Amino acid sequence: MAYKILYIEDLDGQTRKATLERAYFIIDQIQPSNEVEKIIDDIKNKKPDLLLLDYILTVGSELEYCNAPTIASTWRSLIATKGIEEIPIILMSNEDNIINKYRKDYTSHDLFDYAITKENATKYCTEKFINKCIAFISTYKNIEENKFNLTAILSTEKELIHSKIFFYLNENNKSKYEYSRFIFEHVIRCSGLLIGEDLLSARLGISKESRDWEKLKDLLSDYKYTGVFSEVYNRWWMTKIESWWYSITSERLSLRNFSAEERVQIFKEKLQLDLIQVQSSDKNMSSHYWTICKETKLPLDPFDGIELLEEEFKPWQDKDYISIDGYLQNIDKYSKIVSDLDRKEMRQYS
Repeated sequence: MAYKILYIEDLDGQTRKATLERAYFIIDQIQPSNEVEKIIDDIKNKKPDLLLLDYILTVGSELEYCNAPTIASTWRSLIATKGIEEIPIILMSNEDNIINKYRKDYTSHDLFDYAITKENATKYCTEKFINKCIAFISTYKNIEENKFNLTAILSTEKELIHSKIFFYLNENNKSKYEYSRFIFEHVIRCSGLLIGEDLLSARLGISKESRDWEKLKDLLSDYKYTGVFSEVYNRWWMTKIESWWYSITSERLSLRNFSAEERVQIFKEKLQLDLIQVQSSDKNMSSHYWTICKETKLPLDPFDGIELLEEEFKPWQDKDYISIDGYLQNIDKYSKIVSDLDRKEMRQYS
């Protein structure tokens, strides 16, 4: 199936258009008007599956006041008042600071589903970006087809979904954008209910370089997340992983109570697989790994880590930690988002 992407860019975007266009993409570029109403009419007439917006239209011209936030906010407001179709809106810009601003807090701006630099979209991460575009389109369609039924959208049982999520996404909220954004930001792109492959490796204590790592993942296939965005993000239900641990080991203690060495030994005996222990920093005292360093992505026991304070976490989300090595790699960045006590203690290493 070919999806229709409407790309609004005032400059010549033929190169980017050619890069992004695939058998499953039809990209239609339009030159913006200095009247937002005219742009909205163009969008209505084109009926795209996804809207791709350049952030700033020619600086110094009359177009600069009709930028991406203006277009997006106008379109979003008309959804409620005029009943127009909800579609994903993705922001592109040459400027990193603009992209980081909108990535940092989608909830404050309430406009874009995703933000990416033009360079990443068309040079470094093209296939990944294209797959994300398709995932957002598919997610909107999934939400509509399942009539905002959260268990169907996440393709799981109600018991696995934290009760607070039903508070945020309930029968009074019938916005596909709100459902999509919330799931993307607060369920998929954070750990807690779901974990990614790096965290899976850390919690099992098993290196992804193990000869039988892929065989182990095959054994865990029944515990993979299969809901929206699963086509671009590999995730596993942590509750199911813990239940699996109890089922194969008959242990009364949770996985977290064992060191990485102990976990690997148990898995090797029970599963008869060729597995090796995951490696971490030599500055860590404990191998009771349960998180990964925000900077290095290496396994970490929160006991050895430094809690990062920049984010507010939902009840089902894991906190972020930085290891000593990670902190030292970017002191300017991390010294601003740790406690005063942790900052003072880290001076002995710098």
